[in-house]
Amino acid sequence: MSLIGVAKRSYQKEISAFTNKRVAVVLKNGTKYVGEMKGVSPETLTCVLVKARKDQDLKEIHRIALNGDLISEIYLEEAPFDLLGLKEELEQIFRRPGDVKVYDEAGLIVVLERVKVSETGVEGSGPVADRVRAIFNRYAQTQSSEE
Repeated sequence: MSLIGVAKRSYQKEISAFTNKRVAVVLKNGTKYVGEMKGVSPETLTCVLVKARKDQDLKEIHRIALNGDLISEIYLEEAPFDLLGLKEELEQIFRRPGDVKVYDEAGLIVVLERVKVSETGVEGSGPVADRVRAIFNRYAQTQSSEE
């Protein structure tokens, strides 16, 4: 793959990471929208926000599509979940190589090939899942108290 192809794929990955996150979109005329990004075109930067607010307006906009030609900047309103930090916490308990695997593209950690962990929580049942859930809850709480 060419250098341009790698850069394009990396850019698409980064802009797609904004999906389902709270973002601010500033238009070229200075108008600012804040809402949850539900979709974005990596080519045109056209994006769809839900539960959005325009500037300081109290009225919530259910869904709005913003034309990429009008957008000046897009940025996250919240700090992203530190998946690698959680991986390090899990590796202190599950120490064998391969016990904890990170899938960055999916935003997922898999523990012992059966417990899935993402920024939204832990999927699985049994003693291993309960242990992972306790570590996740403690880690998430320390992350939110640091903000």
